[in-house]
Amino acid sequence: MLLKGKELAGKIVKKLQNENLPPLTLAVFHPVGDQAAESYLKMKERWLKKINAEIRVFPVYQSTPLVKFYEQLDEVNNDPSVHGIMVELPLPIEVNYWNLHTKINPRKDVDGITFHNQGEFFATITEKIVPCTSVASIRLLEHYEIPLVGKHALVIGRSNIVGLPLFKLFLNRNATPAIAHRHTHDMKTLVKNSDVIAIAAGKKGLVDSSDVKDGATVIDIGINMGEDGKLCGDFNITSENEKERINYSPVPGGVGVVTNAVMLENLSKCYKMLNNISQNGF
Repeated sequence: MLLKGKELAGKIVKKLQNENLPPLTLAVFHPVGDQAAESYLKMKERWLKKINAEIRVFPVYQSTPLVKFYEQLDEVNNDPSVHGIMVELPLPIEVNYWNLHTKINPRKDVDGITFHNQGEFFATITEKIVPCTSVASIRLLEHYEIPLVGKHALVIGRSNIVGLPLFKLFLNRNATPAIAHRHTHDMKTLVKNSDVIAIAAGKKGLVDSSDVKDGATVIDIGINMGEDGKLCGDFNITSENEKERINYSPVPGGVGVVTNAVMLENLSKCYKMLNNISQNGF
């Protein structure tokens, strides 16, 4: 079965539209000259319009002084008209990312990257502001009613914005998760023995569908450019009939579209936290 994300993304957006939110503002620190970031910026603008929100762009050039960057960050941290902040990484200037994760106001942290938000998430079972892509992956599984309790879930990739939070989300749902990375031996065997595989390594064709057991589910989080100039994921489909044997999310059209909707949801959560409005987890 193909796990397409369009329907779920639409439901998330519709729910937000029905909440009658005020016009929200997302501040984005944008690396000028990065083609992928330029594409993501336009995408953010399109999705924000769906809930009548706007974007405030702070361009970051190679020549931007570090002092100016942090001054602008302090400005949006304290600006009541700004409800969320995203820093598009990597930036073209030398930024201490550990330091950055302490500088963003946790209540405006749409990406869920601050030490405050990640610490609360990993130390408890609360799921307030969690990185968008990891949330989108779980939501897609839940939308298609893929069983997780007691299942062996393999996460390939250990970044603090996808792999590690996704591991914790699986654990919160009583799956039995494991993480694989570039130093993992015999990854093929781990894949063969897993019920759910989430691939977030950013390496085209890292896992072949022929290595996935019957009835298993693959969440493809990777975004790569194929030789034909088309987007592709980390998962290689070895047969056109695989969707009859296993479940997997396509690239594009799978996790990515849900991630965009979760970004709006996290912005809404930031607004509610700033205004002490009670809310449930996702």
